[in-house]
Parts: sequence; structure tokens; C-alpha cells
Amino acid sequence: MIEISAPYPGLQITSLLPNPEFSDTEALADSVSPKRAVDGTLYTYVKTKGGRRKLTWTFRLTRNKGLELRAFLLSYFASKVYVVDHNDRVWVGHFTNNPFEFTSDRKAGPAIQGWPRGETQTITLEFEGVEQ
Repeated sequence: MIEISAPYPGLQITSLLPNPEFSDTEALADSVSPKRAVDGTLYTYVKTKGGRRKLTWTFRLTRNKGLELRAFLLSYFASKVYVVDHNDRVWVGHFTNNPFEFTSDRKAGPAIQGWPRGETQTITLEFEGVEQ
């Protein structure tokens, strides 16, 4: 279970998401730039970003949970976000997707008591932050 809260540090809203699919990744946010001197000597420069890491999660959500996440992202996409991931690690950072793209995987079945059922959506969230 992933817990996303915003805006950080004065948390106002929390959204709970299921565990991501098996394709979640974690990587350094550092960059390397190779440069050549006039005499042909190769120099490489590493630009560190203060311990920031880039995380990618793919979620398969029901239609209602997808609508909840869409509203959360529209309200707080530019704010700093507090995340407790499925490995119980705490992160503070920002979402880097632009735009957030939801894809519908399955069609909906007949509604039961006004609630849609059967329809699922998939979204990939890219997050860059610092582990607390």
C-alpha cells in the first residue's frame, strides 16, 4: 500500500493506493556530462543532486480510485509531496510526469447500485525525491 500526502509539510489530504505492479524502478537522479579539451583529452563531470532518487511506479486502479487520484494530481501536482511507499520507506519530493496519462484497460460492466464496476485504469507515476 502506498500513502501519498500533500502539500508537505502542512499535510491536508492523503490518498491510499494499492501496491504498484512489478515494474517499479528506483534510480539515481545524477547526471554525467563528458567534455573534450582543446587537446582532445576527455573529461567527465558528474552533477549530483543532493541524494535525490527517481522512482517510477505503475498502478492498475479501479475507475473510482483513478478518479480520486486524478483529482489529487490536479490539485497538488506542483506541491511537494510526502510518500510512504510499499517498502515502508518515506520520501519527500515532486511528481515529474507531464502530462499524467491514464489508460483504460478493461471496459465497465453494468453498474450495481449506481457504482461502476469492472473498469480499470493504468497510470505510471514518476517521482523524484529524497528519502527521509
